Amino acid sequence: ALLRSPQLVVQEQAAVILRNLSLTSDNERNIIQEGGLPAIVSLLRTNEPRLQVHAAVILRNLSVNSDSEVKIVQEGALKPLIALLRSKHEVTQEQAAVALRNLSINATNEHKMVQEGAI
Repeated sequence: ALLRSPQLVVQEQAAVILRNLSLTSDNERNIIQEGGLPAIVSLLRTNEPRLQVHAAVILRNLSVNSDSEVKIVQEGALKPLIALLRSKHEVTQEQAAVALRNLSINATNEHKMVQEGAI
């Protein structure tokens, strides 16, 4: 709910917390099981570069887990991650690229990435 706050500072603080929590496998599973992916993916679509990069890092961290790879793609993360490759902000581009690289390890995701125009 905090990721969808109308206040940018609240969204950013919540994203930073999730970014830190997403570093451990137990927390990775909890973030996904508790329904965190839709809100994280929605941050990729904002016009706020700080929120975009936090969301990309969270997905980068979550995408290390093979169980999470497919779920991230099912939540619609590919299109906004691909779009972030064209960001004016280099750090956003880098984090989106790493998340996409992690997601591409899964053969099903790799095929979907080609369909979505990642290459």
